[in-house]
Amino acid sequence: MTGANKGIGYGICKKLALNGIVVVLTARNEERGLEAVERLKEFGLSDFVVFHQLDVTDPSSVTSLAHFIKTRFGKLDILVSVTIFFPSFQLLFRKLVLLIRNRH
Repeated sequence: MTGANKGIGYGICKKLALNGIVVVLTARNEERGLEAVERLKEFGLSDFVVFHQLDVTDPSSVTSLAHFIKTRFGKLDILVSVTIFFPSFQLLFRKLVLLIRNRH
């Protein structure tokens, strides 16, 4: 879940986690992302929310997230992005999905 440390991204992340879906909450700013995770933990969502820093404009950050997801979960079931409206993000997310699927 990109852009999940505030606003609609945070709300979507919370709703998914409340429904038992494990969510990787991402944010450019690590401190704000971790604060969002702590707020969600107050709702008893510790088992459903993990944080990983992500700057969708940085290919190495996208690669790092892909490696994290592949290592920790083995696959990506759902990709929710509140930042997908920017053209450069679409290319990076395609790369993320391909890296997780092992189709470099």
